[in-house]
Amino acid sequence: MFIGHYAAAFAAKAVRPVVPLWLLFVAVQLVDFGWAILVILDIEHVRIIPGFTASNPLDLYHMPYTHSLVAGVIWSVAFALLYITFKRGGGKVWSGVILGLAVFSHWLTDLIVHVPDLPLIYGDPKFGFGLWHHFLASQVLEIGLLALAVIWFVSATDAKNGIGRVAPWLLLVFMGALQLLPHFLSPPAEPSAFAAQGLIVYTGLAALAWLVETTRRAKVAEPAA
Repeated sequence: MFIGHYAAAFAAKAVRPVVPLWLLFVAVQLVDFGWAILVILDIEHVRIIPGFTASNPLDLYHMPYTHSLVAGVIWSVAFALLYITFKRGGGKVWSGVILGLAVFSHWLTDLIVHVPDLPLIYGDPKFGFGLWHHFLASQVLEIGLLALAVIWFVSATDAKNGIGRVAPWLLLVFMGALQLLPHFLSPPAEPSAFAAQGLIVYTGLAALAWLVETTRRAKVAEPAA
């Protein structure tokens, strides 16, 4: 899953507006940040096989440190604790919990689309419902989830200016294009190049989330995070 992960970020922002949207964007893709770095370091491994599934060419055969269930729990708890430890002000525990849940949402949403490549700890058994084998269904799920979450985010916030009225929708359209564009392009031949490309995209989307957030404000005031 790619843009579908960000549905959890927009939903969490609607539930807890005080948590920065850009940080939620990082949280929902935190394990993919880690995955990309570990692939570049040759610690986790992926094969790029055109036609491997109808939706992407990735044979994610070894990623226990980022995409196992146990690793997902560890990454989630660690991120929540880091936020709670270093963030000042009231309400930080609840915000940290929201961020931890956002991190863990990655494993749950991956479970829907991945072929069986998600281990519980290390090696077999591996799990995945395999929706990637069905191109149209997987794309409708990802784009649909994101669209519903953006609608929720917009309903929970007000635009600060004219740009704010269109910014969330422009981001939605851009992310939808990012979701579909790779299907018309050849993937990088080397896993490390694919991983580096992913790091750039994840970072860029977090930056765009920050820009969108500057154009919106919560409808209901909250205490500091």
